[in-house]
Amino acid sequence: MAESLIYESVIGYAFWCLVHHLGPMIWFYPLNELEISGYEIFALVIFSPVLFTCGSGLRSILKSSTGLAALLMILIGGCASFQAETTLSRLIILSAGIASAYVLQCALWWQDDIEKRKLSFWSFTIGFMAMVASKIWYVSISPMWNDYVTNKVLITFLTLAAVAKVMVEWMTLSAKPSTLKQSGDTVKTESKVKTKKQSCLGPSLAYGATCFVLHAIFGEVSVVCRYAVQGYPNTGPLPNPWGGLILVMLTAGLFLSMHTTLPENKLWSACGIASSMGLMFLPTWWAYGCGTFLALYIMSVWPSICEKMVACESPGKSLMIGNATYLAGILAMIWCTAYNFVPLGELARERTYIVIAVMMPQIAICATKQSSCGNLLTISLEMPEKKYYVISRDQPTSDKPSKDAALGKIIKKYLFAIALLGLVGFHYRNHIMPTYSSSLKPELPNSKKEFSALIWTFHFGYDNEGWPSLDRAASLLNHTGADVITLLESDASKPYLGNKDIAMWLGEKLGMYADFGPSTRDHTWGNLLLSKYPIIKSKHHLLPSPEGELAPSVSATVNVSGTPVDFVVTHMGNDRDDIDRRLQAESLANLCDQSENPVVFLGYVTSAPGSRDYKELLSKGRLKDIDSNDKERWCEYIMYRGLTKLGYARISHGGLSDTELQMARWEIKEETGSYKTLTNSKDIPQPHQFNPVFGSYYRGHWYGREHHFHMSTPKYFVKQN
Repeated sequence: MAESLIYESVIGYAFWCLVHHLGPMIWFYPLNELEISGYEIFALVIFSPVLFTCGSGLRSILKSSTGLAALLMILIGGCASFQAETTLSRLIILSAGIASAYVLQCALWWQDDIEKRKLSFWSFTIGFMAMVASKIWYVSISPMWNDYVTNKVLITFLTLAAVAKVMVEWMTLSAKPSTLKQSGDTVKTESKVKTKKQSCLGPSLAYGATCFVLHAIFGEVSVVCRYAVQGYPNTGPLPNPWGGLILVMLTAGLFLSMHTTLPENKLWSACGIASSMGLMFLPTWWAYGCGTFLALYIMSVWPSICEKMVACESPGKSLMIGNATYLAGILAMIWCTAYNFVPLGELARERTYIVIAVMMPQIAICATKQSSCGNLLTISLEMPEKKYYVISRDQPTSDKPSKDAALGKIIKKYLFAIALLGLVGFHYRNHIMPTYSSSLKPELPNSKKEFSALIWTFHFGYDNEGWPSLDRAASLLNHTGADVITLLESDASKPYLGNKDIAMWLGEKLGMYADFGPSTRDHTWGNLLLSKYPIIKSKHHLLPSPEGELAPSVSATVNVSGTPVDFVVTHMGNDRDDIDRRLQAESLANLCDQSENPVVFLGYVTSAPGSRDYKELLSKGRLKDIDSNDKERWCEYIMYRGLTKLGYARISHGGLSDTELQMARWEIKEETGSYKTLTNSKDIPQPHQFNPVFGSYYRGHWYGREHHFHMSTPKYFVKQN
């Protein structure tokens, strides 16, 4: 039993990795085209359980050992899609794997033998917990999709698990039912499930809603913290280590389902609904507290909800309804943030709380509804009064409760081990994980009063071909040597972006302080701030956006060598939303104008040099352009006040994003006199030069795959005698 649970849990792990990866792969296409692209059609693969509605003959084939082997082979192929050469081929292969995964779920969860289906369900559940725990070790990234080597290792384990599963099935079928035990005991007939005709609508809706909540909020332990985040110094709970409590509560919820009938209590579900709304609306620690209770609640009702769905006669119909509900929730979340680019988007604008408010009652209604289906999936320990419904020639076997107890003890050991291993991952990250050498700068004044800052549109950690780019991006940012970095389009904590925490990942990898920016529940695309110097205070802003996408901004004060320097960083709205940009420019200019310290503005302005918004920032914000002679700009701008500019560089994106990096260096003192511009690095002292790894001065665009200075940079500004 223990061995079967291990290899089936590996299959369950692969199932969740595949399902959670479909959204990011599809998202690549509308992200590049800023509209519905047509590739969204691949989402329909989640309706592959329709095959189970096509007659008993096909169902028998799919549930046979040969059908099982074929489904597992396709599932393994889906995991191997990471090795594909093109984005489209990867999406096609991945989709085939996901379609197979859902058919496999039908075959395993609706097996005739009650012990086998119970083993399969809990293996899938353990697989989910293992996926969540493994992401801790990889700093919010799924190991399956992190790198080629890890992907191959996991595929190897999955192949071994699939072979073991198929061999056991074949051996079971080849065994002669009439064989008697050597002791002469009579043969016990295989216990089968008694299914009753009942509506599958309610349980299936609840199952889909639960899958949505598990993906959207608990697909990664850092997500709850990012719903509750605010600016420095009172940021709220940081994902490292407070994400660990989310993992503990998810595990505790499963334990709770085995030892108590509390999940069936109406008050318990009322508290679950209330906690979901608290996560949406309450500040920092209060929101986090609600999120931890929601984790406990959602996993406590998960087994009973799945059991009620599995009690329905039609697996294909049940799972299709459930998957449709799950997909509706994911699409609704997309509409809530991408409302400016989708049909009828204004109806869903910034209304994620409504999506959650629709899903949670479905879960609660199903969880509290009395059912006579018995223990088809759930394991009830210390509650012998529960009945077990089976069909056999005799009454239910007397060893049934003991089998439940034995399986329950093994499951609890596995869940405890997974939770403990996940928590150890935080220790590994904090003390052992290889990173770039820590670059944190001291708070105390020192002789060096110079610093650099950089702006980049990050594209959610995916390159221009849809492949993960975090490692390459970290290497690039490390080479720039920038002291303060703002990354736009950085909130990938959403389910359709992979539940990745880019701020945490880069902060730990680069050894920098990180400000996540506006929270995930604020419906922006993200605006994070990284700093080698301590962040004294920061505030998150949602700029006026009456017509278009919601524009984020962060105003922060950073202790640069003992001197407070203010930073205002932002991603303004789309260029087609003129009213939004005007109001946003006015708001940003006001923030800069109110600054009493030297100030640096790093912004995605979506306007040409000399435009209305550009002039607003310079005049009302009392700012200076880092290079007023650079007319070949459209999006990214660097401005400042109360500092002396030393250099300015533009670095090609090299395919990691659709936008270049812009960087500048200053000295902390008021600018006086006139300056001349130099382009030959040899005329500049080495400590003041930009990293020569990016080449030398270059005119025009650099279109190569490597990162290089371009657009008539780098430039150095030297005071004239």
